[in-house]
Amino acid sequence: MPSRRLLAMAALAVAVLPLTSCASGDADASGSTTTGPTTSPPTTAAAAPAAASPTAAVSDLPLDPEPTFDCTAAQLPAGHRVVQVTAAPVGGVLRARRAEFACDPDGGDYAGTGAAADYRLAAGATAELSTGATTHQAVTLAALTGHLAACLAGKAVPEPFSCSGNLYEITGDSGGITRFSEVWHP
Repeated sequence: MPSRRLLAMAALAVAVLPLTSCASGDADASGSTTTGPTTSPPTTAAAAPAAASPTAAVSDLPLDPEPTFDCTAAQLPAGHRVVQVTAAPVGGVLRARRAEFACDPDGGDYAGTGAAADYRLAAGATAELSTGATTHQAVTLAALTGHLAACLAGKAVPEPFSCSGNLYEITGDSGGITRFSEVWHP
């Protein structure tokens, strides 16, 4: 029986809670101060202007569980493109398909489109793997090949690296791909 009373009191407190003031000492419209909860229920007329005011707009706070995203692809410099690798380099040739930027619920990302094509590696090509959202680490082409082989096979890669959808920003010229830079994706 005591648990029923406790439950009834809790339900009553929850029902009355919206009718009380958030803090004592709030000033009313005339400038006088109240020292306890108000006894009159709030009116919808008073609530409407607050909801319509510009300051009542939803903001993107740091702890906002559903932040807003700008779904705009980064502008790549001339000679750069993003590709999705479909096979690790063999004999100086990389197999990949062009990647296009598309919006998604997380703000947007690159995804491979179309048929895969062969990209020739230039002599002295460099590579870097992502170690986070904005950091990279230079690696050898042999290390890049091993990383790609593991990621394409769905195997784990050593820290601090991770498989990021096999997306790479490549730079090239008439001699082939001169630079690989892994595009980070969580």
